[in-house]
Amino acid sequence: MIPDQLEAVPCEAGASGSVIVFCGHMFNSGSEAETSLAQRISNHLDELDVAVGYGPLACGADIVIAEELLKRGAELNVVLPFAEEDFIDESVTSGGHDWAERYYACRNAAKTISFATPSDYVGDDNQFAYNTLYAMGLALLRSEKRREQGIDCEAYQIAVVSDEFASFSSTGKAGTKADMKLWQGLGRKTVTIPAGKVPRNMRFPKRGKIGDGTKREIRSIIFADYKGFSRLGERELPEFMHTIMGRIGQVLSDYGDHVEFRNTWGDAVYAIVDAPKKAAAVALALQDALSDIPRGLVPSGAVAGMRIGVHYGPIWVGTDRITGNRLWYGGEVNRTARIEPVTPVGGVYCTESFAAALLMDNCHECKFTSVGRVLLPKKYGEVELYHLESAGEVDNS
Repeated sequence: MIPDQLEAVPCEAGASGSVIVFCGHMFNSGSEAETSLAQRISNHLDELDVAVGYGPLACGADIVIAEELLKRGAELNVVLPFAEEDFIDESVTSGGHDWAERYYACRNAAKTISFATPSDYVGDDNQFAYNTLYAMGLALLRSEKRREQGIDCEAYQIAVVSDEFASFSSTGKAGTKADMKLWQGLGRKTVTIPAGKVPRNMRFPKRGKIGDGTKREIRSIIFADYKGFSRLGERELPEFMHTIMGRIGQVLSDYGDHVEFRNTWGDAVYAIVDAPKKAAAVALALQDALSDIPRGLVPSGAVAGMRIGVHYGPIWVGTDRITGNRLWYGGEVNRTARIEPVTPVGGVYCTESFAAALLMDNCHECKFTSVGRVLLPKKYGEVELYHLESAGEVDNS
C-alpha cells in the first residue's frame, strides 16, 4: 500500500473508547522486564479505555504496545515511515531477528497499514519525524470523526520511556522524547510508561552516505495548472501571462518568505511553502484571485481555470545543475503533481497527510472534507483526497 491509503472510516456507532498514538524506545526481546512492561501497558490501555491505536512497529515498545492493543480487541493501525523492507532492517531486526515474527503477527492483524512515503530509507531523521507527525495527525483525524458520530472520544499519546536510553537520532528531530515534545506542544496529554530494565543492544545495518551533503526538509508542496491553456491562441497568450500568471505571482509575493521556492513553465505553477496552514492559505488565495477570469481567456465551449493540488512531505533541497538555482525535488514532489489533474477546476485537493499536518499545525482558517479514494494518473495509485476550503478570514502575515 502507498501513503494515504487509509480505508474509509466506517460508521462507529456504539463503539466507545479513546484513540491513541504510540511511541517508545527500541530494545531487545525476551527479558522478564518486558513481561512486566506489557502488564503496565495493558493496565494503562484499560484505564484510558482505548479502542483505536496508531503507530509504527519498531522492535521494543511499539510492538509490545501493538500486541496489547490486539489482545484487548482494539483496532490497530500501523503507520510506517518508508519502504517496509528498509523499515524491518532498520527498526525491527536491528533489535534481534526474533522480533520479525512478532512484527508480522501485528502487521497482519492490523486494520490498516499506511506509509508516510513509499520511498527507500535514505538515512534521514526527517523520515521518522514526518512519520510521527503523520501518525499523530491520523489519530486526531480519527478522534474527530468519532466525535462527529456521537462517540465520547479523546486522543492520547502513550510513550514508553527510559531515562537510561539516549536517542539514536543525530539531529534531535526524531525519537521518543522528540515525539513527546511534539504532542505536548499541541496541548495534548501524554501517558508515560517506564520501560524498566529492558535490554538494549541494537545492531543497525551499515548504510552508505546518500546525497553528498544535499539536505532534506519537510515542506508543503503546491502544484497547479490552468485547464484550457492548450486551447488558447497566440493572441491570447500575452494576456494570459499578464493577467493569470500576474495574479498568481502577486499572491505568492503576498506571502513573502513563507513561499520558499516558486517555479513555472507554460501554465503550470510549482511552489514550496514552509508551514501547512500557510500553504493552505496560499492555495485558497490563488483560487480567489482567479475567481473572475477574463472571458477572452476562456476557450469557446470549454471550462477554464486553475486546478490546485497540495501535499506535505520530506523532500530534497539542493542546486539545479543546469540553472544553478535552488531546487526542491523528490518523490513527494512527483506525487503532488499527480493530484492536480484529478482536481476540479476552481478547486483545491489535498492529501490525507496534508490534512493531518493541518491539524498538527493548529489551523482554524480552513476546513477539509474527504472526497474519498481517487485514482491518480501515471500509476501513482489510489489515495484518499480532501477538498480544501476556507473557513473564514485567512492571515498571510
